[in-house]
Amino acid sequence: MAQRICFLGHGGSGKSTVAQNISHALALLGYRVLLVGDSFYSTALLRGQAEVLPALEAYRAQYKINLKDCILPTQSGVFCLELGSIEPGIGCLARGVNLIDEMLETQNITQGLGLDYILYDISGEIPCTGYILPIREGVMHRCILVTNGSFAAAATVNSLLQAVVKAGRRDVLPVQLLLNSAGPEAKEQLLSFAQAVNLPVLGSVEYAKGLHYSALAGKTIFAAAPQCPAAQNMRQVAQALLKPAQPAPLAPYTRSELLSWISAWQQRELHRLLEEEGQPYSNSSGEQGGKHG
Repeated sequence: MAQRICFLGHGGSGKSTVAQNISHALALLGYRVLLVGDSFYSTALLRGQAEVLPALEAYRAQYKINLKDCILPTQSGVFCLELGSIEPGIGCLARGVNLIDEMLETQNITQGLGLDYILYDISGEIPCTGYILPIREGVMHRCILVTNGSFAAAATVNSLLQAVVKAGRRDVLPVQLLLNSAGPEAKEQLLSFAQAVNLPVLGSVEYAKGLHYSALAGKTIFAAAPQCPAAQNMRQVAQALLKPAQPAPLAPYTRSELLSWISAWQQRELHRLLEEEGQPYSNSSGEQGGKHG
């Protein structure tokens, strides 16, 4: 049975770039991979200029589709499927994920393509009922929470953890943190956060100009510069994804704990920046980092 893994995170955290590069890395290792994306960028690095028929848009127009018509094979070896847009104020993209996943089985596509992995790039800032539906109903076998060094991305990770716990999936669904292009100071803070909330860390995608440039060129790092350090780093992350993962006793921050933790992080970052500029630093609040340090 194909393993279903969703990549979740704050907009701008780089999860779409990460998901596409990991998909390519898995294909290069010989695995059959389908990447399901929910935006025009979710599969762009893999398919280039090739057009793909958005599945949910086709479904809304016909209410009966052959999902194979929406799946695009690429030179990378990864199959790509884009969901397409939803109607503002009406549609729910996460419910669309459930619909498409059902089609993958009823139309015998998963088995027909011999898929080993189905990766889902699901966007969103707040895990509403619909957003968390594929997790709550057991569609996903594993969740990778992607964050960069921004405070907003870290807050989204904590919200997602709260949603997993509230959905009753904490004891059955492996959830892991993936750091993406977080600088040394942010990386230290995020690792301490992961430890405090019992969130296992999958790995870290280190910042590299090559990875950024390849994305701007519309390619994965393996298509642009397969021998560079950034490509090796991405291979290591893909290898980590292949290892079995176990559910952990997640303990996300409460709202007050999260605010305290972010405030302490901001104070430390301000202190660091002022020190670099040779300016004095004064923290009159005496903030020490909140309940979890």
